[in-house]
Amino acid sequence: MIRRRLAAAVLVVLPLASCASIPERSDPMAVKPIVEGNTTRTTAPEPPPGADPFQVVRSFVDSGSSPETGFAAAREHLTRDAERRWEPGPSVLVVDDLGTIPVPPAPDQPAPGQPDDVRLVRVQGDRVGQLRPDFSFVPESGPYQAQVRVVRDARDQWRIADPPPDMVISRSSFKRDLMPVPIYFADHDGRGVVPDLRWISSQTESTLPRRVVELLLGGPSEGFRGAMRSKLPSGAYPRTNVAEADDGALLVNLSGLGDLDLEARRMIAAQVVLSLQSVSKARVRLQEEGVPLLPGKRDLQPADVRAFEVDNEVPPDLPGLAVVGERLHVLDEDVAPVPGPTGSGALEVLDGAQSTDGSRLAAVVRTPAGQVALRIGPYGEAMTEVPVGGSFMSRPTWRGDSEVWTVVNGGEVFRAVRENGAWRPQRVDAAEFAGGRPVTELRLSHDGTRAAGVVDGRLVVAAVVDQGDATALRDPVVLGASRSFRITGVDWLTDKSLVVATDGSAPVMEVSVDGFDWTEYASANLTQPINAVTAGPDRRVVVADQSWLWEADAPGSVWSVLPGQFKGSSIPFFPG
Repeated sequence: MIRRRLAAAVLVVLPLASCASIPERSDPMAVKPIVEGNTTRTTAPEPPPGADPFQVVRSFVDSGSSPETGFAAAREHLTRDAERRWEPGPSVLVVDDLGTIPVPPAPDQPAPGQPDDVRLVRVQGDRVGQLRPDFSFVPESGPYQAQVRVVRDARDQWRIADPPPDMVISRSSFKRDLMPVPIYFADHDGRGVVPDLRWISSQTESTLPRRVVELLLGGPSEGFRGAMRSKLPSGAYPRTNVAEADDGALLVNLSGLGDLDLEARRMIAAQVVLSLQSVSKARVRLQEEGVPLLPGKRDLQPADVRAFEVDNEVPPDLPGLAVVGERLHVLDEDVAPVPGPTGSGALEVLDGAQSTDGSRLAAVVRTPAGQVALRIGPYGEAMTEVPVGGSFMSRPTWRGDSEVWTVVNGGEVFRAVRENGAWRPQRVDAAEFAGGRPVTELRLSHDGTRAAGVVDGRLVVAAVVDQGDATALRDPVVLGASRSFRITGVDWLTDKSLVVATDGSAPVMEVSVDGFDWTEYASANLTQPINAVTAGPDRRVVVADQSWLWEADAPGSVWSVLPGQFKGSSIPFFPG
């Protein structure tokens, strides 16, 4: 919140022009196509000359085709008749461990079973996920199998006559030919921006800015439409090509924006500039009908709008806390207890959470009756008990500074909402999220638009959807469902990635928010089981194993014992 106010203050001092000075129309500017280095493949190659039927089928799956190109590379592997008939859906299936094997002739077929110029090939593998029409990736699991008929054409080259009904590509080609791009939208309260991860073709770099703006104008992806918003009106469109101007600036000239106040213009600027930063290093000349969208600000850099990123709101100087012997302590070399009842022993603290600005605490405490209760209060001061309890509560998680969420008895999700100085509990609709299975962990992203949880040992991510006074977890997606290990803990590493603890040979892993990438942290020094995992705002990860609290700042780093030598029975946590 503090950073957003600072950003607003900085923009206010810019020279302001009257809205009446913005012309309704202006002449289009001449722009040239943007060139940002060497482009790669621009035309779809045919299969290698002389390729056998199995090589043709494997090349088809490895073509890296996407809907952006009309599956052009894949079509080069088809007969002319099949190319005319083939109309795959807009989604793309990604598979791994791909195999191609011959299909034996049917028992009633005469020898040799099939003509010399026809081969039947079975394609089989493991499902990885779907690239949806909005270019978001959604993981899947299970086997994949399809039968393909390959024929020898008039040029004596093998081509596919009966392709799969939908486009199928290998995981390696997906990773090689597509790139993840965060597209930014407004968070749940409309005061900051958060990323929505999409995958677009990286084959022609000159078109990437245009594709990013198209996705931005299309709105949030299917899974997060109820959690994110766009400040861009539905009728907005680019008045000129998104391309490089003569002086090297990237020109984005929008039209159809309607009547916008200054705050909406700032948010749109943050959406556009931050979305483009991963595909272009050029400064952005953001315009409405040929004049600057922000009065007095001709060109914009990511630094100009960085403060609108919600993930930047956690102060980097907060050291984090830990539950040690049922008391809260500061994570520093002095192992100092937190002032007030949570650190003095007046309350038996089992778990806790600190608000993102550090001003408030939430604690799960033991009651005299042997149950657990939730208490919330200012840092170092008295704690108010929220009227919700049970035999188990998950570690609390903050949404902004006025909501605290927790899972009660492994199934019910509650949020405590601060109203008129009091904390009132409300039930969250988590039926779709839990699916009748036990929920042991729940963590809200710093932007409050997404939730990640451990549901029956699996990692699940869902959208947080506000519907009037009610709140629900919608469109849950299981990440890594086919992996052999179980998830034992989770926290948000950034607004685009998670860190998880597992019971497998890789005790700690980083996971992209869409579940496509899983990166192992070093396992040296750690001893299973991992009792807790938490992540700080500077990507610092702290875990508790059987002996100590350990920290690392990157997957390749060596784990080192946290200063203060906290025992492994301690439960660490950073704000959020």
